[in-house]
Amino acid sequence: MMDAKEHFRSQEEIIRDLKAELAPVDEESFATHLSRLVMEMDSRAENPLFENFQSPLKLITYLIDLYYSIPDRTGTIQVTDVRWQRIAVLLNEVEMNYFISVGLPNSGDLFHDERDRKIEVALPTFISYFCNANLSYEEQILERLYRNCQPFDGWIKTHFGFTVQDAATLLRHIRDLTNDHYNTLIRNGAYYQLHPEEWKKLTSTFVARGLEPEEWIDQPELKNLKELMQTNPGSIQFISAEEMNRVNIPENARQRLLEFLTYDKTAASGETVYYAGKHLSTDRPLLKINDRYLLVYDKFAVEAIYNRLDYSLTKDSKIGQKYRSNKDLNLEKRVLDLFQRFMGPKAHYYPNYSIDGQSENDLLILYGNACLIVEIKDCGFRPPMRDPVKADDKIRSDFKKAIQLGYEQCRRVEKAIYENELLTIRDGKNMKQVLYTAKTHKIRDVWSIVVTDYKYGPIQTDLHHLLQREDDSLYPWSVSADDLEILLLVMKKHLKGIAPSRFLEFLDYRERFQEHLICFDELELDGLYLCQREKFKELADSEFPLNTFGGMAEIFDAYYHTGLGLPYEYDLDIKKHYPMPDYAKDFDTNVFGMDDIMGR
Repeated sequence: MMDAKEHFRSQEEIIRDLKAELAPVDEESFATHLSRLVMEMDSRAENPLFENFQSPLKLITYLIDLYYSIPDRTGTIQVTDVRWQRIAVLLNEVEMNYFISVGLPNSGDLFHDERDRKIEVALPTFISYFCNANLSYEEQILERLYRNCQPFDGWIKTHFGFTVQDAATLLRHIRDLTNDHYNTLIRNGAYYQLHPEEWKKLTSTFVARGLEPEEWIDQPELKNLKELMQTNPGSIQFISAEEMNRVNIPENARQRLLEFLTYDKTAASGETVYYAGKHLSTDRPLLKINDRYLLVYDKFAVEAIYNRLDYSLTKDSKIGQKYRSNKDLNLEKRVLDLFQRFMGPKAHYYPNYSIDGQSENDLLILYGNACLIVEIKDCGFRPPMRDPVKADDKIRSDFKKAIQLGYEQCRRVEKAIYENELLTIRDGKNMKQVLYTAKTHKIRDVWSIVVTDYKYGPIQTDLHHLLQREDDSLYPWSVSADDLEILLLVMKKHLKGIAPSRFLEFLDYRERFQEHLICFDELELDGLYLCQREKFKELADSEFPLNTFGGMAEIFDAYYHTGLGLPYEYDLDIKKHYPMPDYAKDFDTNVFGMDDIMGR
């Protein structure tokens, strides 16, 4: 790390070099290359395009803003592999620059005081916020759009000129068009691969004509195959204006939606665009180039629509409070529905309950001799500051409003169970109404779960960094609603009837990972449980830190490929007929901690 610090360059110096590489690049070639990156992302482990390219989706949004910030682009050359490798190396330096400045602010040395602990929290939080893309599935964002925003369609129509259904229809239209482009190209170009007997006949005629094998590709019969071989995969994503206009929504709504989503190429012209900053491409991800549209990644559009509508509705002086209250209530309903579908009628559910006749809690679930105490929080998270010492107060404040408060509310119910013979469960809206009285000696296992709308990254997966916990209490499990949904859906498909009991086992061993875990994505650790249950339990009881990695979560993508059953899931009826793809099932786990990352 000392060597890195000694060769440390400023962000401005790196940006200057990046602009020099990007300035002569043709706009369509640039956009096509980014689209190609997204299409080939599943093969990034062995794909040379991703060498030195650590955070693809985040870096793509940054590159778009950086490219259009160059006022004097010449646009005369194509993106070549050589130029791309130089760009990728510089982008890697951008990320390392932040890593060093946040993780090693004291000239590469430790402070040997309280500031080191703050850096240990700030560094992974910064990386999680700025370097990791939103790991939810596209349909989960779409479900938020319907659930939270559609009840305010009148306001949205007045202010933006379209409805939520208009937006969803356009998103589906874009998705269908790009899929059609891909299927047409593959269907035509891969004909002989699908019909080997026809290939044998064709090549026999080529031989009869006296053609050499290297001449075959230029024959009229192989026109479609040649087109397939010469097509840059990224070009498939382009949509003509005529195709876009076919969407089945009112013309004015279509126009307003396209204006809402289309990138403003002049907005940041001449400005210095930083990687750890707000990116216009996340708000307006639709590029318009030579009267054609390009959405580099489908998910960018639904995220942009939801995030911008959510922000506008939240900040509105007249309906903001109503929107926020409705949003909180919808999240509580969603979490209740997730557990009801997963645990079924054998469990007893008490939403909006009270155990003291004074304060209200979110959800209590009794299942056999187990009790789940669930608190649900939608508090958001502010961008962490680059200065790790100054960032600490903001990170702690946001954590306290969500996860810490949820834990304290859960803990009150835990104590009521442990300290009393009877637990009286009352209706939270009518405190006089007793819903159920439980004999606490029959409750053997008590688990607290704090569900959040936002994903807090490593400070959520390993709570010991920030949670102020009573010494004799267990850690709660804190998880985002999206991750909870995916885990429960896959667990039910994977484990069938024993899924609820295995979930309780999971909670037991999941709690034991607190204090020795480095995990940026909860589903990585959850995937380890589903694929290597005994190893998961063994590692939970070890005293060594576990570092999770992306391959552990492949099981969730595999089940998504065959249909999870998400609300509004695209092509679910078709996906049900797909075979289960291969996914990693055996992991060579690393065990190291933040001390290794920090170079201690």
